[in-house]
Amino acid sequence: MRAFENRADEGYRAAMDTFPRESDTVAPAGGAESLRVLAVDDDPALRKLVRMGLGDLGYEVDLADSVAQAMTCLRTRPYSVVLSDYDMPGGSGLDLLTYVTRVYPDLPFIMLTGHDETPLARSAISSGALDFLAKPFGVQQLARTIEQNLARFERNRAVAAELTSEVLTGTICALVAAVDAKDPHTAHHSGRVTQLALRLGESLGLPPDRLRVLEFAALLHDVGKIGVPEAILLKPGPLDVGERAVMQEHPVRSAQIVSQVGRLAEVAGIVRHHHERMDGTGYPDGLAGDAIHPLSRLIAVADVYEALTAHRAYRPAFTHAKAREILRDSLGTHLDPQMGEAFLRLTDLP
Repeated sequence: MRAFENRADEGYRAAMDTFPRESDTVAPAGGAESLRVLAVDDDPALRKLVRMGLGDLGYEVDLADSVAQAMTCLRTRPYSVVLSDYDMPGGSGLDLLTYVTRVYPDLPFIMLTGHDETPLARSAISSGALDFLAKPFGVQQLARTIEQNLARFERNRAVAAELTSEVLTGTICALVAAVDAKDPHTAHHSGRVTQLALRLGESLGLPPDRLRVLEFAALLHDVGKIGVPEAILLKPGPLDVGERAVMQEHPVRSAQIVSQVGRLAEVAGIVRHHHERMDGTGYPDGLAGDAIHPLSRLIAVADVYEALTAHRAYRPAFTHAKAREILRDSLGTHLDPQMGEAFLRLTDLP
């Protein structure tokens, strides 16, 4: 490989004829899947150097000579990182950085700059650039900069995702606790339903990512009851028609609350339909059979069993044997028969 370290622009230009044409695509080394780089610079020699050098190291490189062309490339295919010169005619690297941070906020951006532009490049970092690299530079130096910054970017993203997950989990637990506090007879109901649902999900072979969705949905399935008056929640006798209508609004309210968190869009649909029935006589949308989300059907089984075996304001708890009998009689009409049978095969149910 050519030694590009500390070459001046004249050296770049002298080597131009040894590079492939700009229209060529540089294939990843050894045919392995590689990172895709978008290099933006108005200097054709530097563009060719970047493509040739990084291509030899296994990167796939696309080239653009202006901000406008770079935007076209970004709209056409995904990239792992953008390398951009700072000073270009028709739009600066800072203009491109502004566009990338607004439209592609998770796309790492590294600024390329001449020595006299270093203070400007440093200010670009405060605007969202991951790093900057002063010209002239060598290919190995460029590759190290890319690799180190991508590794740092992934670490930061992992930390942010973990913090987001912790905040999300804390918010969910706070909502569930607020609902449980309204009705002493159903305190910890959501937690027990979650335990039962996860046991059933594991027995059905659900993968970890689906179990995580199931866990959130089971915890949040009754969060809409926070809007149900306590006079209805705590009524010691049967609900009248109007009260039942209010109670039956809680799945919709649950979905509305959960849908405010963008990452829980699927969970919102699941909790909305946990009171649907296999025969289509459930609520709120009268769905039937396979039209009901599988995890909604699964939660319904756990929800029914937990409700039957817990004390309520209007009746004492059923024995576990009686609860299993009632649950079995509801298979095919209320509950999914396959999920219900799998639940009844679980041993040591609480």
